Amino acid sequence: MNVLIYKTLNLKSILGMILFLFSTVSLGQNHEAPLTKLLDAQVFKVPKLYWKPELDQGEIKALFYETLDFKGKPTRAFAYLGVPKSDKPLPAMVLVHGGGGRAFYEWVKIWNDKGYVAIAMSLEGHVSDEKGEGKFQHEYSGPQRVGRFDDIEAPLKEQWMYHAVSDIIVAHSLLADMPEVDASRIGITGISWGGILSSLVSGVDTRLQCAIPVYGAGFLYESKGYFGDEGDNSTDVIEKKKFWDPARQFSKGNVPTLWVNGDSDAHFSLNITSHSFDVTKDHAFMSIHPSMKHGHPSGWKPDEVPEIYAFADYILKGKTPGLGRITQQPSGRKSVVRYESEVPVLKATLYYQNEPLTYTKLESERHPHPEPWFSKSLKLNDQDKSVKVKVPKDCKGYYVNLEDQRGFLISTQFIEL
Repeated sequence: MNVLIYKTLNLKSILGMILFLFSTVSLGQNHEAPLTKLLDAQVFKVPKLYWKPELDQGEIKALFYETLDFKGKPTRAFAYLGVPKSDKPLPAMVLVHGGGGRAFYEWVKIWNDKGYVAIAMSLEGHVSDEKGEGKFQHEYSGPQRVGRFDDIEAPLKEQWMYHAVSDIIVAHSLLADMPEVDASRIGITGISWGGILSSLVSGVDTRLQCAIPVYGAGFLYESKGYFGDEGDNSTDVIEKKKFWDPARQFSKGNVPTLWVNGDSDAHFSLNITSHSFDVTKDHAFMSIHPSMKHGHPSGWKPDEVPEIYAFADYILKGKTPGLGRITQQPSGRKSVVRYESEVPVLKATLYYQNEPLTYTKLESERHPHPEPWFSKSLKLNDQDKSVKVKVPKDCKGYYVNLEDQRGFLISTQFIEL
């Protein structure tokens, strides 16, 4: 099955979205209105750029670009922009950092080396030093993130998420205007909070051709990890915060998406990645890496998450073969998984738990974690591309990984019993 078919968009829906975006609407805190009606149309226009050559990192250029005003004050986002040498327009990627992160020039270089124009911006009003390190406030800084949507009671235009989403879309507009970029081949990837943001934006900015959220996903308040712990917050506050849950946006979208996570992530538990995949599975893939560490390098290293680059190459460059695809998901304690793959699948592995998916944290531990995962090899039937799944009697939850000849992983949904 060719994933490119999922990029076919309904013209009427696009025109309808454009009308929404450019309509005059109230920007009060309306938790029922679609985000597309609340964004400033300015985000789809080309921003003014301010180059900072003294902060360049080799061939990767440093710059500020104009973003939306914050409390009446003009703001700019700092970014690194890399453009590989080419005699024709190239595909491009928007790179969205996570919590505690910054604009990473090294991330830009990875994508440049793979033949992509790439931009990585700072979303919390920071600029880096001459070495490309550190996080320093500047005179045009906008808002900074406050906990987990803890500024939800502020006016919409003063909330960090509103500005972060806007800054990302403006970066896309910047790329799309560049003669070095093929505007019809731009994707997005983000790590942790960047996964939240990139998946959300994929449901808002229909110009995007692919999205690759790492760790962060939708259905945040179902997470068994940090994100699901709202402490003493009232139900009313939590319901307001759900305005920014990415699933509210991407569940209505159709951008080809690759969901990437570990099975024991402290922040974003496997069930929410699986739920996000479930509501997008007609145009999505999922790759779960057992015991994957949480962090920026772990979420971008080509040798650790090669599926990211294979997926982008397939969608944005038409490079084949792409990732394999699960065509029949497992269910219950005994079922058959079916798949499609142009590359031979060499291994099928069952990962399961004997306790319900819950997280615990000892005083001596830094992060919460789920109960141990156990694994069991499954027999492949290469002729009809199927795997028979029978889980142990004590199993309370499981998923299946298929590994192809290249070492690429594709995963089934997480099944809770």
